[in-house]
Amino acid sequence: MAIHYPPQYRYSLFDDWDHNALALITKIGTTKKYPQIFGTKVEINNFLKILIRTQKSLNDWRALLVDVLDQVKKTNTINTKVINNKYPPESISKEEPVWVTYEEDRIVSQFIDSLETKDIDFIGTNTEVAEFTIRFILGQIGHDWEQTIILIWEMLGNESKLKLKELNNEFKNFDYLKLFKD
Repeated sequence: MAIHYPPQYRYSLFDDWDHNALALITKIGTTKKYPQIFGTKVEINNFLKILIRTQKSLNDWRALLVDVLDQVKKTNTINTKVINNKYPPESISKEEPVWVTYEEDRIVSQFIDSLETKDIDFIGTNTEVAEFTIRFILGQIGHDWEQTIILIWEMLGNESKLKLKELNNEFKNFDYLKLFKD
């Protein structure tokens, strides 16, 4: 039996959107033409928090990812103010999802809830913000989506600052297809 490309045990890609997202991420990763990030420091920090938090969405976890990649595809930009306005912090439920069955699930769910009010300073350049955003989306369409959030939780610890360069370096471990060649 042949292994698919991409391997289904890493990326099932059940929907057309998943395939299109992977194609766009592949193009960005191989060309290193990251989207421009528009927004103030506060808007960018809030955008990154909501990017992580929407993965707990009880309705459509892809919605924000779709909106971000639509912006990237059309204009090669990410307008954080637009995304933040569409997905305010209170729009993410704090109910415990049905997928919370193991301790790591509980960690992810509680961490996502804590991000609503936690002040986090994501330290880095706009290029590092864009790289993290694209790497994070790649992780979310793969089977290790929960581990990407645990990685952020672990790196943040009790601190209030995250260096995007270090975060992106750790996210390389989730790039199974080596899309972001150095």
